Formats: sequence, C-alpha cells, structure tokens
Amino acid sequence: MIKLADILQERGHKVKGLHWLTSILFLALFAFPLYSLKLNNVILILLCILTLILFLIEPVPIGRTVLGNLVFIVPFIPYLIEYVIFSFNPTAHFEFEKKLFFYTAPFFIPVFIQISGFKNYRLALLIFSFSVCVLSIYTLASLFINGIPLFNTAYDNGAFILRDNFERISGLHPTYYSIFALTSACFLFLISVSNRRWIHILQTLFAVMLIITVIFLAVRIAFLTGIVFLLIWIIKTKIKSIQKLMLIFATIVMLILISFAVPSLKNRLSEIVWWETKTSVDNNTVSQRMNILDCSLKVFSNNMLSGTGSRNFQQELNNCYLEKCWIAGSEQHFNPHNQYLSIGINYGIVMLLIFIGCLFIIFRKIYKIQEGKYFFIAILLFFLSESMLERQMGIYFFGLISILLYNMNPIIMAKD
Repeated sequence: MIKLADILQERGHKVKGLHWLTSILFLALFAFPLYSLKLNNVILILLCILTLILFLIEPVPIGRTVLGNLVFIVPFIPYLIEYVIFSFNPTAHFEFEKKLFFYTAPFFIPVFIQISGFKNYRLALLIFSFSVCVLSIYTLASLFINGIPLFNTAYDNGAFILRDNFERISGLHPTYYSIFALTSACFLFLISVSNRRWIHILQTLFAVMLIITVIFLAVRIAFLTGIVFLLIWIIKTKIKSIQKLMLIFATIVMLILISFAVPSLKNRLSEIVWWETKTSVDNNTVSQRMNILDCSLKVFSNNMLSGTGSRNFQQELNNCYLEKCWIAGSEQHFNPHNQYLSIGINYGIVMLLIFIGCLFIIFRKIYKIQEGKYFFIAILLFFLSESMLERQMGIYFFGLISILLYNMNPIIMAKD
C-alpha cells in the first residue's frame, strides 16, 4: 500500500509539473510581439503536444467544447479544400499554411483551458500588453537615438520615412502595431494588477505612452478607433448628461488641436484633403487606398458566387491595377486591405456571410467581458482597413485573444 501511494504521489507530481509547463507555454504565446513568429509556432506546437498528453492522462468531456469552437474553423475550411485539390499550387499551399493556426488552436487551447481550469485570462492580456510596451520603448528609443523624429523629411509623403523606420525596427507594420497598442492601452486601464498606487501610476503611464505612439504613427483607422473608444468611455461614465456633453466638446477640441500639432498626423489627414481637391500626387496613400478599394469591389462583384480562390485572387487584383495604369499597385501586390473583401474575393458571398456570422457568434460572447468590448470594436473597425488575417501576426492577435475570451466561463466573468 505504501509503495502504491508513493507511485500515485509521484504520478501526481509529474502531472502537476506538466500542468505548470503547459501553462507557461500558453502564457508565453501572448508575448508574441516580442519574438519571431517561427518561435511562436514552436511554442504553439509544444503546447498542443503537452495538452494532448494531459488529455490522455486526465481525459475530460470535450465534445461541447470542440463544437463550440468550430466558429473559429468553419470560415477557413475552403483554404483546406483548395489546398487538397490544388496541393501543387505554391500560392494555395502558402495561403493554407498561413491559416494553419485555425486548424489547431481552436481545438487545443480550449481543451487546455478545460483541463487546467485556467481562469486568470487577465494575466494573459497583461502579458500581451506589457510585451507591446517593451517593444514600444525599444523602438521609440532607437528612433530617437537615430534622430529620425527630428527630421522634417521624416513626415513627408504620409510620414513614410518615420513609419518605414518604425516597421523596420519593431518588425510590426504601423497598422498592426496601432491595433496592438490601442487594445493594450485599454487592457492596462481596465485591469488592476495591484492595489498599490505606484503600480496604478505605472500602468497609466504605459497606457498613455502607447496612445501617444499610436498618434505619432498616424494610422487613420487607429485615430478613428481611438475616437470611438473615447466616446464609449464618455457614454459609460456615470456623470450627468450636461457633463458628458461638455466632455465630448472638450474631446473634439483636443482632437482638432492634436490633428494640427502632430506633424505626422497632420500630414496623413491632409492627404484626404489633397485627394478630395484632386491635387493629390501619385503616392498619396488615400489615392492608393481608393484604387485598391475600386479594384477589390470590381473583382468581388465579378466573382461573387464562387470567388477566385486564394491561388488566383492576387493576380485578379493585379490585372485590375494594370487596367487602371497603376503599375506600382501591380508590382507591390496590394491585397484588398479589407478582411471582409478578402474573404469575399477568395470564396464568394456565401463564405463572406458565414465569416460575418461566425464573427457575430464569437463577439456576442466576448462582448460580455469588459475588456472584450474594446477588443471587439477594434477588430471590426480594423478589418475594414486591413486584411489582418492574411498575415500571421494578425492571425495570432485575433486568434489568441478571441479564443481566450470566448472560452472563459461567463460565471467567472460575472464574479470578476
């Protein structure tokens, strides 16, 4: 009996050790802005393997869990089908590889959460937020050491030099950085790490730094999203209606002043005026976006029923760019810069409606969580301006946080 008890105790220690190791790997996934996606893929693979081992040791009912998470998989099944049919096509192979996350994470992460009893979702959100802060501090320090923000030319042509150097140093496109930073700022404002005052001050300073950096980079959709965040915060604030109106007026004045005071933002917003007055130059980013939108809508309408397939959609767009005599668009292979149109062009209106329906199901549940409201709004708005799920960085951001929040028990959320 003693030997049996010792064996059981030893087995329990090993299982507990596996729980700890799997939890560390899971949390490490949320620091993905700091390291290469190849390393993150390795961490995800190890997490999946250890989760499978834990499931074999401690099997739990997972039927409902798996079925519930099919909403993350269904919109991307056509990529798998196309890959199977056209496996020798390099483009179909590449597009399928980018979506591999959605064929693994929606199964293994929810099962890990169920087996481990993981409840502290805010810890994962904070790890993500602080990783964005570390990346921001490093990138901003490098920019200022090189004196780039001090050169007037850094803000010409839509602040191209500034934004290009930021992307080169950070490894993140300014649009992707902006949505990471905005959501991280919200998480830092909403999540209380400790009752100590200095920690609250530090969190606030980090959040303000992220917001200032977003303004500095002058991504237009981020500016719009920030305004929406402010309006929601004002509306939710428990003050009198007249005070809310005064706060809204003060916010409008502040935004106007910022628009004129920040060189990069002023330049980016001025591009809209130049485009409207027909005085825009060929490299005006608004003109580029309008060309992209026109071609994306044209290709979508021409292939509305069945789509072009992921292996053909870029060529169809390039052909349209050439018809407009926009050589740069064809050479740089611009995607639709709209996630909804990307899905629609690839696989037609039926898959687009399925994608939107799955988003509705996902965010209806996420929206119940305080932090989920801002994440939900940011995703919906940025999907209008960027094909985020066509890059692995965007897939990790959307997939990790949405799967995490989606699988948190609503009762736990209510208690929090």
